[in-house]
Amino acid sequence: MTKQRRLLLALAIPTLIAGALMYWYQWGAQVLQPAEVAEYIAKIEAQTQNPGARHDMEALRTLLNEDDGEPVYTVNLYKFHAVAQYPAGSGFGGTGKEAYDRFSKVMVSLMVARGSHPVYGSHWADQANSDWDQIVIVRYRSRRDLADLFASDQFAEASGHKWASLQEHERMVVKATHIPGGEIVFLLLATLTGIAIGLIGHVSMQSKST
Repeated sequence: MTKQRRLLLALAIPTLIAGALMYWYQWGAQVLQPAEVAEYIAKIEAQTQNPGARHDMEALRTLLNEDDGEPVYTVNLYKFHAVAQYPAGSGFGGTGKEAYDRFSKVMVSLMVARGSHPVYGSHWADQANSDWDQIVIVRYRSRRDLADLFASDQFAEASGHKWASLQEHERMVVKATHIPGGEIVFLLLATLTGIAIGLIGHVSMQSKST
């Protein structure tokens, strides 16, 4: 293989990886149609897991019906029970925060599978100025991904940990205009990786030829 081909290959591989990551992160979701919204709502309402979903269904229906295909962010404020409020015989216990951590482990995997992820999560709050224990901001790739996550059996089952953990909860759904997109990070990493590989390859070939 010639030096030029090796260099092109070194640059092409990280570029392809970056492209795949960008597609996963920022793919163009088709806008939800009314029939699809009705299907998601019906599936969520029909969840039989205990406690299953506890949503403001009218607010959720409005959010999905106003879909524009763009990413959205949820800003969540949490106040935890001192002791998790599991139903008798659940087999779980611990603090409210420990119960929420069980829920989070499931949520993160469900989000990543749908091109979504937490943007920020606090681990301390000044109780002199706030009654909340934690704030979590999550980026959802699209409202379709949000609805699909809520409609999953895994989410409904994990919700038992969430509701056992929370004394109070407020959530806002917002659109961001100032948070840099992850695609910028992917492109930067791909560029730097390609340059590094190319330079290493070039130096290695030069040393062998001398």
